[in-house]
Amino acid sequence: MRTGWRLGVILLLFAVSAVVLHRVPAVKGATNPVSLFALPMAFGAWTGAEGIPEEILPVDPNERLSVRRTYRNGSQLAWVSVALFVGQDVESRRASVNKIYPQHGVSLIEPVSFGLSLPGSPATSVTLPAVIIHHQDSRRLLVAYWHQIGNRIYGGEYRFRLALMRELILTRGVDSILVRIATPLGTGLSGADERAIVESLAPSIYAALHREQVER
Repeated sequence: MRTGWRLGVILLLFAVSAVVLHRVPAVKGATNPVSLFALPMAFGAWTGAEGIPEEILPVDPNERLSVRRTYRNGSQLAWVSVALFVGQDVESRRASVNKIYPQHGVSLIEPVSFGLSLPGSPATSVTLPAVIIHHQDSRRLLVAYWHQIGNRIYGGEYRFRLALMRELILTRGVDSILVRIATPLGTGLSGADERAIVESLAPSIYAALHREQVER
């Protein structure tokens, strides 16, 4: 009796997993590394320079390659990282959840989010996860980010991990991109202007990566 009950539970779990995986849209998992370098050195009035301090956006040792740039627009400042992860059938090649934003010398990590409309056909509405980092020396940093497989973006870790699981089961191999945008807080700008930095840069970054994926 007990054995039959356990077997029923196992079969139910398999059925639920199959339904969940079926509901996650299939994507093309191969990413051309060249697409990362489609990130422009300028976005309108924003101009970029190579490099980001690692204490701002940590380098993930699992990434295959990345583009890391500092952008300025007058008194506004933003750091942008686009990192490629390949062959994620091996767990050690996947993006680390503890390398997305700084966690050392931090007194508080405050979750926030951004609702954005990203360009495409059709336009994509997405809520991006973000955090406000309160450093022990009173500095504050806003970091927004998303995972991307092909041209499909995932604003949440849960949906991204489900999509990754599906691709690994169906194709045994998948590439992904992690996009991060950081900006300092408390620099004299209003809260709306600080949020506007992410709200203006995110669609432009996505459009540049999307265009390269479509054209290749």
